[in-house]
Amino acid sequence: MLKIRRVLQLIEKGISQRRICRELQMGRGTFGEYQARIGNSGLSIKSLLQLSDCELSELLSPERPRQAGNARKALLDQRLSGYLEELKRVGVTRRLLWEEYRKEDPNGYGYAQFCEHLSHHQKSQNLTYHNIHDPGDVLQVDFAGDPLYLTDRLTGEKTAYPVLVCSLPSSSFTYVETLRSAKQELFYNALNNCLTYIGGVPRRILSDNMKQYVIRADRYEPTYNEAAEQWAVHYNTELSATRVRKPKDKANVERHVNIVYQQVYARMRHEEFYTIEELNNRILELLDELNHKPMQLSGQSRYDQFMACEKSVLGELPSSGYVFKYRHTVTVNSTYHVLINEDKHFYSVPHQYFGEKVSIVYDHTAIEIYHGYRRIATHKRSFVSHGYSTMREHMPENHKAYAKAKEYNAAYFKDRAEKIGPYTLIVITGILQSRQFIQQSYNSCNGLLGLTRKYPESRIEAACKRAAQSPVVNYQMIKSILEKNLDKLTEQELQSPYIESHNNIRGPESYN
Repeated sequence: MLKIRRVLQLIEKGISQRRICRELQMGRGTFGEYQARIGNSGLSIKSLLQLSDCELSELLSPERPRQAGNARKALLDQRLSGYLEELKRVGVTRRLLWEEYRKEDPNGYGYAQFCEHLSHHQKSQNLTYHNIHDPGDVLQVDFAGDPLYLTDRLTGEKTAYPVLVCSLPSSSFTYVETLRSAKQELFYNALNNCLTYIGGVPRRILSDNMKQYVIRADRYEPTYNEAAEQWAVHYNTELSATRVRKPKDKANVERHVNIVYQQVYARMRHEEFYTIEELNNRILELLDELNHKPMQLSGQSRYDQFMACEKSVLGELPSSGYVFKYRHTVTVNSTYHVLINEDKHFYSVPHQYFGEKVSIVYDHTAIEIYHGYRRIATHKRSFVSHGYSTMREHMPENHKAYAKAKEYNAAYFKDRAEKIGPYTLIVITGILQSRQFIQQSYNSCNGLLGLTRKYPESRIEAACKRAAQSPVVNYQMIKSILEKNLDKLTEQELQSPYIESHNNIRGPESYN
């Protein structure tokens, strides 16, 4: 009676029929029936509102008179709803209910008629609304309940993979794809492929409350996850979700899942596939047959209906497909690296951000790291487990020097020596060969080449020319030659003995 009174109040205020039905969640037929009864009552709206609930009920909701001579049917009708509830209980059968019914009413119906009336009542409780969809309005999305399988070439073991089914209800045009997994990244990539296949974008996407799509289910305002929102913005479409446990809200794709079982699954039941690509290529072959096959009721194929009334009203595809991106917030550790946990791989950031919280945004190919709204690092994604991707410019100065030292090798030192001169190359080669483990000679080579910071390369080349004649050469020998300016002396000057005169030196006269 509260609803009836509310209807009267809204009519009195002059509210439109459509708004009243929407506000009270009432069908237009119900509203029309109330409106007719109000008119037949002969009373004004104000007078009706002054009546008691009982009087108003008798006036606007009169009981329908029972048909005479059908008391047995009327008695059974009162019990049918209770019988349907009883049938839901474990072990309760129609035979048991009929036996109990005949005990209460010995002159009641026989078993066959009892079952017929019960079935008719059951069907009357499950009426289905035939929904007419506008072309290009919605794409319905669902996972098939049964997976498809790939076979291992070596062991013959079969592995199950999920299957996504999408359909446009207006034309029944259908798309099917097998996914490596039901992860969000692959789910939205499959939706990309679906829109590419149909060549346009519908006004909205309808799915059930799958976790790849919805964070919090709600009949009126479901909360979609960030990936779904980003995908919808990229394709300029809207998101919508079905009510919880209401598969009829997306009845078209539910029906097409069964059609896919018959037209795709059944035809591949004797075939084996070893890669996802092989499986999806075969699905596309059978899918084209399904979409071009004439339907029984209309005589047209799904493809014909799609091209005739739906293709032209679809939105335009963007220039590139949506790239799914993950986002995590982490704290930069003492090694100025952040971890992508699913790959177990570390990526560097500038060392100044140690201890700061940063956001990692990444897709299948690239890593971007943000501090607030500022991007501070980019990397190519690596799938090397427990590996490190480090950029030299992110290191502090002492770490750069250490990393550079670790990069030294024989080729590096020979290349630098050759640029100075051939004798420098000979000396460096000799130093490299002087140790059992070549790495032990890198410091000596680095020290010799480092003399270029103090002496011209020409003097180093001259010093190495002097030292090259010795069977053993090292960094100290070259350094000594340069410090004593021996590299500047001629060969004759080097061979002529020169003894400085002082009081301790005896002359020839001391030996008479």
